[in-house]
Amino acid sequence: MDQPIWEYKTLPVEIQEGLLDDMQLDQNLATLGSEGWEVYSVSPIVAEGTTRYLVHHLRRIGEPPRRAGFTTD
Repeated sequence: MDQPIWEYKTLPVEIQEGLLDDMQLDQNLATLGSEGWEVYSVSPIVAEGTTRYLVHHLRRIGEPPRRAGFTTD
């Protein structure tokens, strides 16, 4: 079986004054999920001892590259 071809996307979310707009984040993630994206990792970005951003790493299975004139059937 062939290995899947992955597409990747990052979604940085700014944390302002120690707060995160969780309702907006949920809405954004739900929209991306309906497009086939899944979160596989979240990384905090820390500056001066404070978390400034949470970067969500997403992936979905992509289409294999196609060459003109050839089919996979």
